Amino acid sequence: MSIQPADIRQHLERVLRDEAQLLVELEQLLQREADIVRGDDATAIESVGGARHRCIDQLTRLDQERTAACRMLSFGTGREGFERLLAWCDPGRSLHLRWQDNLRLARRCKEMNDRNGAVVSLKLGQVQRLLTTLRGGAAAPVYGRQGARFDGFATRDLGQA
Repeated sequence: MSIQPADIRQHLERVLRDEAQLLVELEQLLQREADIVRGDDATAIESVGGARHRCIDQLTRLDQERTAACRMLSFGTGREGFERLLAWCDPGRSLHLRWQDNLRLARRCKEMNDRNGAVVSLKLGQVQRLLTTLRGGAAAPVYGRQGARFDGFATRDLGQA
């Protein structure tokens, strides 16, 4: 018995449907994460981060299924291989359209994740500078009216004050 395009199409339809649902869930998690990282609730940040990682793990498994189907049927790997597989099993191109929708949603999720990462990096930088100052390390430079750097301030360990 040989593998039929209709069987593969049915399998890919499920993979793409599951992927779309997970991408919608990821987008919602990233929006919640964006709202949370603006605040200071470490428990909420940890919770949404764990949910985000679980969602990404499931998306990774679906990507591995897609890759396995491409390899099994000798269509190659990557985006090009998957698009060749879609062309073979879905001449009506309905799955190709779903695939394009998933790619658009994945790009939105990437942009949101990048923004969230930038906010977290800024916050970590602020905390690091504060800790450095509290520990008596190098203080941030101060500039006078003429724009010249003024290094006349001494550091002091606030723990010994």
